[in-house]
Amino acid sequence: MMQIMKMLWKFSEHQHKTLAITLLMSLARAMIGITQLMALLLALDVVTNGSPVESAIRNIVILTVICALGSFATSFFEHTGGVAVGFYMTADKRIGLGHFLKRLPLGFFSDHHSGNIVAVLTTTLSGIETGAAMAMVTTVSGIFGAFSMLIAVFFYEWRIGLITGIGMGLYLLVVDVQMRVSEKNAPLLQKAQNALAAATLTFLQGIEVTKAFRVKEGNEELNAAIQDSRKANINLTNQVMPSQFLGRVVLALFEIGIIACTLWLREEENISLAKTILLLVFSFMVYVSLGQAGSVLSMMGLLDSGLKAMGEVEASKPMKWGEPPRPMGSNEIELKEVSFSYGDHEVLHHVSATIKEKSLTAIIGPSGSGKTTLCELIPRFRDVSSGSIKIGGVDIKEVDAEELMKRISMVFQKVYLFEDSIYHNIAFGKPGASMEEVRAAAKAARCDDFIRALPDGYQTVLEEGGSSLSGGEKQRISIARAILKDSPIIIMDEATAALDAENEHEILAAIEALTRNKTVIMIAHRMRSIRNADHIIAIRDGRVVQEGRPEDLAGQDGLYREFLRTREESSGWTLDPS
Repeated sequence: MMQIMKMLWKFSEHQHKTLAITLLMSLARAMIGITQLMALLLALDVVTNGSPVESAIRNIVILTVICALGSFATSFFEHTGGVAVGFYMTADKRIGLGHFLKRLPLGFFSDHHSGNIVAVLTTTLSGIETGAAMAMVTTVSGIFGAFSMLIAVFFYEWRIGLITGIGMGLYLLVVDVQMRVSEKNAPLLQKAQNALAAATLTFLQGIEVTKAFRVKEGNEELNAAIQDSRKANINLTNQVMPSQFLGRVVLALFEIGIIACTLWLREEENISLAKTILLLVFSFMVYVSLGQAGSVLSMMGLLDSGLKAMGEVEASKPMKWGEPPRPMGSNEIELKEVSFSYGDHEVLHHVSATIKEKSLTAIIGPSGSGKTTLCELIPRFRDVSSGSIKIGGVDIKEVDAEELMKRISMVFQKVYLFEDSIYHNIAFGKPGASMEEVRAAAKAARCDDFIRALPDGYQTVLEEGGSSLSGGEKQRISIARAILKDSPIIIMDEATAALDAENEHEILAAIEALTRNKTVIMIAHRMRSIRNADHIIAIRDGRVVQEGRPEDLAGQDGLYREFLRTREESSGWTLDPS
């Protein structure tokens, strides 16, 4: 229990003050509850001993007012504080995880299913959000309230106190068994919930394929995940219920024991009627707060599992950057003996090349040769396995992350547009950009006309991933975003692969004008993509097999000449023998 409490305290790192105040209010409420017994004692004193009624009523009223106002005030601050702590600490954690995930290499997302990450950020954190702080408060106040009553009754009648204490001890032992069972089975439920989130995400992302090819099927994985989640929930409930029932039996037996002992004391030792009644009333009150704490403690395993799932994500190693960072000089890019592996599979082998500042470098090669991977290494989306990449003579591992990102704009192979307005999707490249700047970038990328033709123009909200647009339209918006960012280094990964000939011609013309005096790296598949290239890097099987000026490589046997011959033949052209 203490370990989970420590984890919760650490989890609420930015809310310690509020949580401490909430706990104090909870303890104060537990102590105020004793005034009820004091008022009852005064009333019994009047009934059994004939004490003055007026003074007794006055004191009972005072105690009742104190109890009512105190309970209201402490309960109000306890509840609002507990809720606030839950929402604020999970909001802090979600924001923190967002920043943390951005610092992780892309390999983390290859090794971890996006559904599992989504489950941690949503389902897992939602469980902590609604239950963690209140569980901590309920547990502390319940145990404190129970022990406060135990101490009070021990001084009032030690034999009843002894029975009460033994009952508390046995009940807490049963609760400990409940916690162990919960901790053992909760990870299975956590795993099933993660699998359900992953299966749901996969099903929704592939719904078009499912509808096109397997209308009546295609959701077996989702159905299986739903069934596994159901079984895990039922299994956890079945495992915990016996010990929960045993805990209730223990409390019930000791409540009966307190009643029996009280009646025995009345019969054998002739204790006063007032004391007898007070002890009988006490028997129904003593275990209430302890039972509330126990019911929460029995499910602590779920919180423990959730906190450990969070810890696994946070245990991932983010990329380390220069401390202090070194400033980059020019925009020349140097790759020296660069190798990279996906796990044990090496896909780039000792790649060396120099990309001159303000030049256009085209990277060519067959599918799977490592072109995209090489482009992902330059902005340090992934870390090289060996070798180094330098920009302006400085290793990119030694620079500032933000400065590196400012230097580079990318047009990705798979364009992703956010579920937001077109304006904000383009302005993502330059937060705070004016409408005039956004429109200028859109005009340059040849997408202003079709955007203005939409009902809401630049304020049109796109569907998730930009699915409401064609591939060419999405590509042009992503290019407009890169143009607006105006970085000195531009990497185009299959920049024109999704476009028809007419759109490709327009965009290449815009790129040609707008990338002048910039360092441009373009993965090329078409002749038009490389017609203005200053530098060619030809890659096959993860190795640079040719490098140089296009006019020099065109006269040599090799991959570049094969590239030209294949494209010319596909267009009905022939090579000039000369």
